[in-house]
Amino acid sequence: MRRFVLSACICLGSISVGFGQIYSYSNLAKSFSTSYSTSSARMQAMGGVHSALGADISSIAGNPAGLGFYNRSEVALGIGSVNFQTQANYLGENSQAANSFVQIPSFGLVLGGASELSSSNWRGSFGVGYSRQVLIAQPISLSGTNNRSSILDRFIEKANDKGATGQSLDQEYDARSNYADSPEAVAYQAYLINPNSKTLGAPFQRYESNLPVKQSGSLTNDGALSQWDISYGASYKSKLYLGIGVHFSKLNVSSTSYWEEQFIGANIIGGLVYQERLTTSGSGISATLGMIYKMNSNLRVAFSLQTPTYFDQMNERMDGALSPRVFGIPSFDAQGKPIVITKVGPVKLTPNEFSYQLTTPLKISGGAAYLIGKKALISLDVEYVNYPGMKVSSAELSPTDNVNFQNKYNGQTQKNFQAGMNIKAGTEIRLTPSFSLRGGLASFGNSYSATFDSIDRTVLQFSGGIGYRTNQFYIDLTGYQRTGKDAFTPYTLKNTADYSSATLTLTQSQVLLGLGIYF
Repeated sequence: MRRFVLSACICLGSISVGFGQIYSYSNLAKSFSTSYSTSSARMQAMGGVHSALGADISSIAGNPAGLGFYNRSEVALGIGSVNFQTQANYLGENSQAANSFVQIPSFGLVLGGASELSSSNWRGSFGVGYSRQVLIAQPISLSGTNNRSSILDRFIEKANDKGATGQSLDQEYDARSNYADSPEAVAYQAYLINPNSKTLGAPFQRYESNLPVKQSGSLTNDGALSQWDISYGASYKSKLYLGIGVHFSKLNVSSTSYWEEQFIGANIIGGLVYQERLTTSGSGISATLGMIYKMNSNLRVAFSLQTPTYFDQMNERMDGALSPRVFGIPSFDAQGKPIVITKVGPVKLTPNEFSYQLTTPLKISGGAAYLIGKKALISLDVEYVNYPGMKVSSAELSPTDNVNFQNKYNGQTQKNFQAGMNIKAGTEIRLTPSFSLRGGLASFGNSYSATFDSIDRTVLQFSGGIGYRTNQFYIDLTGYQRTGKDAFTPYTLKNTADYSSATLTLTQSQVLLGLGIYF
């Protein structure tokens, strides 16, 4: 099995395999580092605020100082029905894609007052929980008529850039397994690109290159970054609350792309279908330190710091296949006589594997909550995410290649990303001693710098919910919707006028049921 650095495309804050294998590990790191509101149903209804509001299961994965508010134990579970929708405009045509499923976003156990520290002024609680921090599920569907290029032009440029010849691309192909080592070699073995007849190499060409191309593609993503959390929070004189948490992350993601082209009015090559599949897995660890301080009986402020998550080994694998639709390709037989080829089977891309190390951004959060007696509360959280601090490296590469790998992709991170600022605000109104009404909004700031493109990728979220609580149990029902903009580029070419990007409107909504029992 060959092992070398892959090239695919990541976007959306959800992973996206690129049809032309053109991706950046800096965008991949961003995709795996972008989490939104992953708290309990109660906190989700209030916009995801939870920094200064303790005694909630969210404290296990969030600000662990909130565990110090517990004076009894709790077990809790969340169940959600989530829906992703994407509207795309590509070459003037609109398309839609959707994905829905039921998930368990979180569950946890808190042992209130499980340990007493040396002084009676201290009280502590221990918590362990599970949470889904990042969902990789946004789908894409797009179509349009391209009068300037084909994905084959991407393969041609790759062949030209590496100085390929027909002979060298033949050497990348194993006829017994029907695998070729690069997309350009796959396209060559499928008779879709050809070397220059004089040089037997660059510049490569394709048949009937001036024809309009009807293009369509789809992208399906499936997976998540999940996290097991072990946290402890302590209270000093019910005034100062301190906490520490350790988080064990697990990533499992698969993305499958389908790209089809039809050459309108063609006589030689009718079209093609190109498919790729990228799977990524890895495990990481991080920690959180938190503090909450009661200024008075009504006002409390909070601070927490989450270290970068370090993934010791990210394992990825990509495979693919290209299937041409042939009308009649002029060629020659073994004796040099002219023939016409009318049938060409699919050619597979050699499965490529690569492993690397990933460090996600540092996160710093601050918050405040104001309690209006037992009737209502308002809360605000502000979170700073240091996206330029994301880093990749690969112990699999030689020292020199690893330095080049880091310089390339970490340099892209420094250039293309800026620190993100997330702001969340929410309120809860107690209608009766048992029933509460909640609402919130959140803004997840644009983390792409102006040097990347002009799209404002700020994500807005609106939420609301109700809750019923007794001394023995609670039930919370929450709904939220978040929307944002993005772009997707199926393939790139050296001449920016020859390829196009799809503009995307992304929507994610969820109905979340939270259940908890006190004991």
